[in-house]
Amino acid sequence: MTASEQTATAHPQHDPADDSGGRMPQLWTRTLGELTITYVPDAGVHMIPTRVYPASADEDWAGHVPHITDAGHLAMGCGALLVERDGKRLLLDAGHGRISGEDIEHFQHGFDHVQDLPGHLRDLGVDPATLDTVAFTHLHDDHTGWARPDAVDDPRSLFPHARWLVGEGELEGLDPAAGARLAGQSERATAVADGTEIAEGIRGWALPGHTTGHTAWVLDTGDGRRVVAFGDAMHSPVQVQHPDWEVVLDHDRAQAERSRRELVEFMAKDEVYGIGVHFADQQLGTVDDTGRWRPWDDNKDKR
Repeated sequence: MTASEQTATAHPQHDPADDSGGRMPQLWTRTLGELTITYVPDAGVHMIPTRVYPASADEDWAGHVPHITDAGHLAMGCGALLVERDGKRLLLDAGHGRISGEDIEHFQHGFDHVQDLPGHLRDLGVDPATLDTVAFTHLHDDHTGWARPDAVDDPRSLFPHARWLVGEGELEGLDPAAGARLAGQSERATAVADGTEIAEGIRGWALPGHTTGHTAWVLDTGDGRRVVAFGDAMHSPVQVQHPDWEVVLDHDRAQAERSRRELVEFMAKDEVYGIGVHFADQQLGTVDDTGRWRPWDDNKDKR
């Protein structure tokens, strides 16, 4: 049985045709202009809403039922984004990695599936050893996953030849006592300043607050559209309507809120899309004229 079949069996109440956001993340590919982007899922997780967002109360979620499971949990996911242009590939974030899901955090209810990213890359015909760049939104464990020193038997990680790119200030914000977050971190990691172009049409955008150097990656599609992979600037579509709701793990809550508001304003512009790595099954979307998250619609958005 596949991971998606297991998820469907575990949650039979979710109609496969329903786009409510209650389901776990799935592999998908879209071509936008000169870019091909693929969301590569690595974990599905159900969260306890008021613990993830401590400023919220149970009654606040009455208006966000589409994102809540029948058991009352907030559906979220974790993964990475494969970006391809003119035969060149790079990865944004590195998934959840070899975390069993048995020792869950106090704000989590449980995992639906883990350790899918290597298999998905294999199915896509992508050899991780050929990837020469992995850029991170930040260095929390659920984003460094398969790039960590203990990711696989090879201490160079699943991506033995890749250079690591992070936002300026991120490395300085790490706790030295916790050890290296990335394989070969001192030799392979490079910090890049706000606005730096790391590959054709891909530049960093500093959105600090969740961590000291949290960085989004803005992709220019070459046909007038832009796509921003914004990492943990937001964790769920509900934050589009509630940018004041901090996440329990935000490092600087005031700065994180300022970054969220800036991000929402940017995504409300014409021809701008966002990718929320944790947005369950609605990772790709935009902010509509009502100020809500509107998931990608092939009938409206595809050219």
